[in-house]
Amino acid sequence: MKDIYYRPEWTCGKYNATKHVAIMFNLLMNGEYFFEQESADVVGLILQAGRNGKVSVSKISETLNISPDSIIPFFDSLVGIGLLTEKYPTKNDIAEYRKYCVTQPNITTYMGDDAENYLQCDISSVEIAYADSIIDCTEISSVIFELTYRCSEKCLHCYNIGATRNDQEKSGRGDFAELTLDDYKRIIDEMCEAGLVTATLTGGDPFAYKDVWGILEYLYQKDIAVTIQTNGQQLIDNIDKLARFYPRMVRVSLYAGEPAAHDYITRKNGSWQTTIDVIKALKEVCVPVGINCVLMRAGLKSYLKLKKIGEELGALVLFDCCVTDSIEGDYCATHHLRLTPQELEIVMMDTDIALKDEKLELYANPASYKRGVPCRAGYGMFSVMPDGKLIPCVTMHMVFGDLKVQSFHSIVTNNAMLKHLLEMPASDYEECGTHDYCKCCGFCAGISYSRYGTPFKANENNCYIAKCKYSLMKKIQSGEDVLKGKSLQECINEMPDYIFPHLQREYINNDKGK
Repeated sequence: MKDIYYRPEWTCGKYNATKHVAIMFNLLMNGEYFFEQESADVVGLILQAGRNGKVSVSKISETLNISPDSIIPFFDSLVGIGLLTEKYPTKNDIAEYRKYCVTQPNITTYMGDDAENYLQCDISSVEIAYADSIIDCTEISSVIFELTYRCSEKCLHCYNIGATRNDQEKSGRGDFAELTLDDYKRIIDEMCEAGLVTATLTGGDPFAYKDVWGILEYLYQKDIAVTIQTNGQQLIDNIDKLARFYPRMVRVSLYAGEPAAHDYITRKNGSWQTTIDVIKALKEVCVPVGINCVLMRAGLKSYLKLKKIGEELGALVLFDCCVTDSIEGDYCATHHLRLTPQELEIVMMDTDIALKDEKLELYANPASYKRGVPCRAGYGMFSVMPDGKLIPCVTMHMVFGDLKVQSFHSIVTNNAMLKHLLEMPASDYEECGTHDYCKCCGFCAGISYSRYGTPFKANENNCYIAKCKYSLMKKIQSGEDVLKGKSLQECINEMPDYIFPHLQREYINNDKGK
């Protein structure tokens, strides 16, 4: 009878002994798996073995009082999905498995009907199942670390504090006092004690933070699955170094299928080609890659080319039609860069973006939720600003406390602001759910908070897109041929060329920002 297996270094996960649940990741295949009861208890012991650690069937059988005849078939199934190996994984074995995984389609759980709601925080249905089994308001399953607001690009639509809208403005991206590596190690330790499973490193560009590699190494040591959101500009010479930390996914920003439009948005010549080169290099070493594209007027006419690029490079392209207002209240990017209703109507006929017919109504409006906000912000999911402020998400700067001087546990325990966010009844939403078009809303409480100072007020950005979706839905239901007998590509080609504006800040309150 076979007794010894190994837990390979491309795996990580978490086990909760109280609830008897576990989650485990195959980071090369982007595979995620949720376990309950006895299988979770077994996985918990597998995780204890550590990366490349030895796992004994007989010892697990003795510890859990489970027959080896039950454990071995389970182990063999884990071998089949790459969570165990039958021999110690040597460097050559790991290299060969990377080559194998490159040829396989990534296992992804991101693309359900609620994908957009969880896009920023990388919360998959598997992680939701695990989190829902363990979470209360003092625990955490997922965190976004905004390491810095500094960035090598100057994207016109960037909503971060200190971003500029034109080259005459002075950047304030470097004005934040940033946490040290020691700060992050302490915070990560505290969050791991509170149940942390996944972390996302973002910014700005996380690779503009001086100790990003130290953070990656520490998260790797702590068995945390890490997603990275980056423009890729500083990765081109560090691909192999990054691959050694087995990121769960690298999400790279690419805003058009042609260089000129992308480089206009980033205000950095050559950025399109560098990003393409980074995606290719990451795929060669089997790092799962996603392409994040905020779909704007400047990149609209080439976005179908971007879809093709994603297919050719084996990268999942995730489109977002919502241009977000600045955290500082400036909405000129929304005003000038987002798609017009006519353009949105055509784009939403693309089944990869809005999905037509019965799939068009993707999202439940906030009024359908009994409590809190629909995106789960604050419910086991938090973000950390560069200076250590703990907030619900990157767009909702509702400060719960300061991790620079407070522990995570002390901030979230009996926090009145957090409790109010999680328990706010649907009846307290000021307008949401009162219109027919609300059924088509992908409500973002963070956008509302940035513009109005409250997460419970309907925001113009979400209403704008919901109205367009609802109008399109009614046309489809009435039998109207929205594309007028033409292909999607033909309709895109007929759209007028976008005239690039010189952006100037705009505020609801004209005195703001002066």
